[in-house]
Amino acid sequence: MDSPKEKSTKERLLNSGSILFGEKGYGQVSVREICKHAHTSMNMIHHYFGSKEGLFEAIVDHFDKQLFAIPIKLLAKSPRSKEDFQAKIELLFETTLDAYLENKVILVFVDREQPKLDSLIEFSIGFKAFIEQAQQLGFARKELDADMVLGFMLDRIHNQVQFLPWIKKNHGLDIENDKAYRTRWCEANVDLFMNGIAS
Repeated sequence: MDSPKEKSTKERLLNSGSILFGEKGYGQVSVREICKHAHTSMNMIHHYFGSKEGLFEAIVDHFDKQLFAIPIKLLAKSPRSKEDFQAKIELLFETTLDAYLENKVILVFVDREQPKLDSLIEFSIGFKAFIEQAQQLGFARKELDADMVLGFMLDRIHNQVQFLPWIKKNHGLDIENDKAYRTRWCEANVDLFMNGIAS
């Protein structure tokens, strides 16, 4: 088990790697640069991760395990009623948005480097099955395309987090720190998601 000092060094390397990979790209960052940013000696990356590639893989692996952990659990049970279906959709929006915000630094380089994310695949399969169950039970329209519905939800969340600084600067809206706006954003998107825009 890591001592507090070792854990702190390891966490600093993970954090510094995430930031620098996001800012410059994997290929443009050196081991020396990461260690300097993490305030540690150069051999620490090799000690904990074996190489820069090992550090990158550790960051992605942690991100992959964490990102959709709660949403995947929410999709495990079939909706019991139309109200339960809507409540689960609301929770999916909220928990997925929370996970994206918690990992916004890592999202920058994940977007750039495009590593395989097993949790995204698992989430996609679970979401499609969840929508198909809701269709069979009469809680969702039969003609819905589950893949398109998933894309809509993830695009909305991803764009909101990706453009968070721009939205805050130009519109004064801060989904990360303003809980009232965050709740309103989720509710408005779930309403659009569930009811569309036509009267």
